[in-house]
Amino acid sequence: MIRFLLLFIWLPLFALDISIQSGKESSEPYSILHLRDTKPFNCVSTKNDFDQISRIECTLNDSSTLPNINNPHFTLAKTASILIITPKTKIALFPVGFDLRYDSQIYTANAKGVNHWNIIGYSKTIPMLPNEKRSSNGINLPMKLAKESYPYVGGLDLKGNPIKMKNVEDVNGYMDLKKAYAASDYTKVLYIAQDILKHYPKTIFSNELILYQIRAYYAMGNYEGLLPLSKQFLRQYSGDPNMAEVLAYTGDAYSQMGQNSDSDYFYDRLFSEHPSELFAQKGMYYKAKHLEVVGSPTKAAKYYREALSRTKDVDLASACAFELAQMEIGGKTPEKARDYIDKIARVNPHYFTKVTPESLEMIDILDGRKDYLIAAKITQSLIEGVNHKSPEHGKLLKNLGILYAEAGKKNQALDAFNEYLKLFPYGEYLTEVQRQKDGLFFEKEDGNNTSGIKKYDELIERYGNDSIGNKALYKKAQLLFKQGKYDEILKMENELYKLDTTAYPDANGLIGKSAIEITKKNLQNSKCEEAMSMHKMYQIKLPTEWDGLTFECALKMSKFPLAEQLVSKNIKSKDMATRQQWLYRSIKMNFALGEYKKALSGGRDLSALLSVQQNPPLNDAYRILFDSAQRSGDSVNMVQYIKECENVFGSDFKDIERYTQMMSLGLSRKDEAMVQTYGQKVIALQKRTKTATQSPFVEFTLAQSLINQDKNKEALEILKGLNGVKLSDEKRSRQYYLMGSLSMKLGNNTEARSSFNASIKADKNSAWGKLAKDALGLL
Repeated sequence: MIRFLLLFIWLPLFALDISIQSGKESSEPYSILHLRDTKPFNCVSTKNDFDQISRIECTLNDSSTLPNINNPHFTLAKTASILIITPKTKIALFPVGFDLRYDSQIYTANAKGVNHWNIIGYSKTIPMLPNEKRSSNGINLPMKLAKESYPYVGGLDLKGNPIKMKNVEDVNGYMDLKKAYAASDYTKVLYIAQDILKHYPKTIFSNELILYQIRAYYAMGNYEGLLPLSKQFLRQYSGDPNMAEVLAYTGDAYSQMGQNSDSDYFYDRLFSEHPSELFAQKGMYYKAKHLEVVGSPTKAAKYYREALSRTKDVDLASACAFELAQMEIGGKTPEKARDYIDKIARVNPHYFTKVTPESLEMIDILDGRKDYLIAAKITQSLIEGVNHKSPEHGKLLKNLGILYAEAGKKNQALDAFNEYLKLFPYGEYLTEVQRQKDGLFFEKEDGNNTSGIKKYDELIERYGNDSIGNKALYKKAQLLFKQGKYDEILKMENELYKLDTTAYPDANGLIGKSAIEITKKNLQNSKCEEAMSMHKMYQIKLPTEWDGLTFECALKMSKFPLAEQLVSKNIKSKDMATRQQWLYRSIKMNFALGEYKKALSGGRDLSALLSVQQNPPLNDAYRILFDSAQRSGDSVNMVQYIKECENVFGSDFKDIERYTQMMSLGLSRKDEAMVQTYGQKVIALQKRTKTATQSPFVEFTLAQSLINQDKNKEALEILKGLNGVKLSDEKRSRQYYLMGSLSMKLGNNTEARSSFNASIKADKNSAWGKLAKDALGLL
């Protein structure tokens, strides 16, 4: 029996292709080396005293290098243009002198100089040829026998299928088969496939029909029915894209039947020949499952981890992670089990419903180990996969609440219990759920006074607006203030305002102080909308040290009257650092208001102060001043403040658009030096940060500036820098046209022609493409 392996190695060596295939015949391995070239070449064998080939030399058409190749049957080495094949076992040399695409007859002959040579390596008997002894006295004459004409295929459609088909019953049957498989009707799949093959043995769907039978048998667990078909498929359709799937099913089938050596053979083929395919990873999962059954958990875990690290399939990754979690949960590293379960719960929670019995067992184990939160995650995932209001849903809800309660997650537990009581008011577990819920309210008071709040809530609900209820409300507000829960106090605002101020004199004060604290917190966290809203609603007045943060939020929320008020209050401070800070803020405010000249006026004062006493955090003012100058068309201040930016920030990507604006200024002033100076800065920043935010404007502008000064070589290099940048077709056409024009100027017509052709290819209908077409006529 012959077993072919898929392509083992393929090396394109310019015109030469080298490929090696391996297989077995009658349990003896062999290898076939294919040498193909577009031009004829010659191979010569040298034999030893025992009439066995000891060396083959092939004279090649090129002298490119080739790494040494080792094979169980031969080695390949290359010196200059000679390829040397040295045998490790027996080898045979055959020329392939015909091609069915061009020759109308099939023949064999002793050939010198053909496009295709075969070298077969074997141990005892040469494979695939009848072992017939030939008379040494015979005459070997080349003969052409018209045994078969080369195949003829009629007209094909765009998918490569024949346009006309006399009978389409096999097509209809094939479509019915696919529908049956999608519906998991595997018996019907087998019947349809076998019926089509019986009545249409030459159907073009033969490989698909065998494949679907293999899939059906695998789904049914009928491995004895699967194996003959898988062997046939692997033998007849070695190039089929579904080879990995068939190898995986075959390996698993042999495992299920206890034939481990055969299983390993197909798994090895799967992993070596299709390492990156999904079914290679599924094969690892199948093999791991089998290794667990036969008592090799360490090896099984290795394959599970390998499949998990390689696969991008969410369900397969979940299956591997679940199996690893099961293996780790009772081991020395239960934290790893938690990680695996957590990943499944976050990425693919529905997977737990596919393995519900195992998931429930895992929950029990986790509960016994007091891993309540992990068990709760699995339970939550199972809840999402069961029917709403079903008995299973109720039981899982009850268990979820208990798990959260055990983990100390009282709010989550309460939510689960309340959900159960809402959905199952007369449910089987009603008494237990109510008891568990009540237990959450009467636990021993802890250090954070949470139980005190709950007790006050019970009193408020029970006694309402009488003296006891009002006192509970006031005490709750005091306790919340101690805990820093100021938002909760403001939620009670209306009830607190109703309290008697004689009995509870600080009730209103708690509201005001809570509003102040919330405003401070919002200012610190840059929650400006909330801070400004609170500032207006409660007429908040904060100490002077909060003026800075208040100003920043007022400016951000366009509360300009408040911002101007704070600037006027602080800008004349006698403290130089404070005055600098508020001058900087006034510049920001005027810029935001569009008062660019006022901003520039304040900038002069700030620059004077900074020259006396540096304050690096305020250096950002130079950027604001540059932007103000640019927007007001003040080119003098643009030049001044861009230099200040460069002085304090160096070459900073934040300034890349400002450098681009300086290029535009240079263009308007026809200042080539300015254009080139800042163009180079922009390009250097983009290279350093691997960005292209200013491209292609900067490259086209800089190149034109260099062209204006006859710096054509430098301009060409700038344009080449756009090769790695994504451009529109029109701009790409422009780039190549300009490169071609510069190459012409530099006398490089070959490169010019290449660039003009590239311009036309990029956008032949653009002006640049048309210019490029005209330019080609000049070369």
